[in-house]
Amino acid sequence: MRITITGPRSVGKSTISKLLAKKLKLKYISSDEIGEKHTQKYGGLSEAIKSGKIKGMIKKDGYSLIKEVYKKDNFVFDLAGGVVSSQKSKEASEKIRKVAIKNSIIIGLLPSKNEKESIQFLFERERERKHFKSIDKIELFEKVEKDYKKYPLLFNKICKEIIYVKDKTPIEIVKEIIKKYNTFMKRKNKKKDKDKKKQS
Repeated sequence: MRITITGPRSVGKSTISKLLAKKLKLKYISSDEIGEKHTQKYGGLSEAIKSGKIKGMIKKDGYSLIKEVYKKDNFVFDLAGGVVSSQKSKEASEKIRKVAIKNSIIIGLLPSKNEKESIQFLFERERERKHFKSIDKIELFEKVEKDYKKYPLLFNKICKEIIYVKDKTPIEIVKEIIKKYNTFMKRKNKKKDKDKKKQS
């Protein structure tokens, strides 16, 4: 069982992924933790993002690091949204999307079906994060807005399911993911059985 959870920053990926892994008795793997380990020479992930050196790391090592994860089994992978949606490292992001689609069930987390609600939801959460406290509110809102707009269309292409998290508790979200995952697997197994019968 391989499940990839992805979504924009501050949507709740880590909380949900950890809870889901615990519930399903799977290993929790974090792309941020992998990134932290491989950006120590730049002062860690936060500093690498601030300085822009993260772009070079994604281009050079991003795909190979992520590919290694998918050689394992029985995990929930908390995959940063920026890794799958990067416009500045398009080629690496495309390769990462392909390996994730081929080797796992991708679940996308978004705040709401409504774009304005989603942007406001993420903006409120971003304002509470330490490294954004010093950023001007208007600048931060514009940053969140620009970043968010790439997700809905992309997720419709790469995710097996999109879960909307606004007004739901982490437990409710995890239960919804498990229910949708089980439904998807039942459909997949039925299709396999049908294909076997056709061949025999």
